[in-house]
Amino acid sequence: MAQAGLSRDWLVGPGIDLELKQYVLLGYLQRVHARFQEHKLYPHLEELRAHLHDLTDLVRARKAIADRHPGPVVGFDPHTGRLLREAPPEDELLATVNAVVEFAVPCLHRTLDQGLGLRDELVSRIRFGPIGVLPLHRHEGWMLLRIGREARAYAYTLPPLHRTASSSTAPTLHTRYVSTFTLGIARTYEDVRRSLIAQFREWPVPATYAFESEVELPPIETFMPLAKQLVVEAITARDPLPS
Repeated sequence: MAQAGLSRDWLVGPGIDLELKQYVLLGYLQRVHARFQEHKLYPHLEELRAHLHDLTDLVRARKAIADRHPGPVVGFDPHTGRLLREAPPEDELLATVNAVVEFAVPCLHRTLDQGLGLRDELVSRIRFGPIGVLPLHRHEGWMLLRIGREARAYAYTLPPLHRTASSSTAPTLHTRYVSTFTLGIARTYEDVRRSLIAQFREWPVPATYAFESEVELPPIETFMPLAKQLVVEAITARDPLPS
């Protein structure tokens, strides 16, 4: 299957032509939309954010340069009293880059908003809750993701660095696949938890969360990232990160 990715240097890469760059961007966004239709959210949401960040950084940098090197005064605004200055000359290459940015930013924003809306919808379709009694220490434990009759067990850790990060920094939950268990009458989530406790004794009373989805979700691209998001929200809701 073709990859949906777009190079981070796509804007300034070879062939700086407005129609070519529009074609490249629209092709990328079409591939991302196709992944969204398959309920595959990641890494595409993060890529969209990164591209928007790059473009907005470029706009800010160019504005900062223009502010430091204003053009000659040509008049003033009678309504605000502000000086009006002549715009600095711009070569054809920079004009093309500006046109591409003006085209790309709203397109990326629309696609990101659609992806975030889909993410919220899919999160609402995931049933999520603790198994057994939750301990006071919840920054390490187990995640059980049910797919059909199987429960995939992952160890999770929220590192101390991310427990004290500022609220502007999204906490990062580290996970490690451990095993897969077949669920049924003879093996429930509680049985799986007891098996994990017996096998891994470094966490004698670990926090354990189980996840089930009402809709089929790709395990790597969607189910696991959304489950991690829910665990982080559960931990930080009880022990909020400082602002």
